[in-house]
Amino acid sequence: MNAMKKFGLFLMIILFATVVVSAQPGGRQGTPEDMAKRQTEQMGEYVKMPQDLQKKVYDLNLKYAKKSAEMFQGGGNFRDMSDADRQKMREKREAMNKEKDTEMKKILSADQFKAYEKYQEEARQRMMQRR
Repeated sequence: MNAMKKFGLFLMIILFATVVVSAQPGGRQGTPEDMAKRQTEQMGEYVKMPQDLQKKVYDLNLKYAKKSAEMFQGGGNFRDMSDADRQKMREKREAMNKEKDTEMKKILSADQFKAYEKYQEEARQRMMQRR
């Protein structure tokens, strides 16, 4: 095989691999389990938790990751929604976050909850910087 054919074959393989990877289900966020694991790990950088508490936090994060996935399922792209639909989605999300915070407050100590709030604020800041 000459060099051009090898190079062409190499490019085709790379292109195919790129298409396959980008077509993976779950999008950028991954599965609810992936999201809950990532949130729990990130939160662990701010909130010191023993193993049994980490499990409770993971379970709570998983519960709300599943609710979030359900909320966005079939809803289309957030950017393609009308302003009214976007506002409804925001309101649902805010209500869900308040509910999660209430449950989180029940399983964390006061100091841990303060650290959790700091984690949330810094996560919001990072998200705003990405926009």
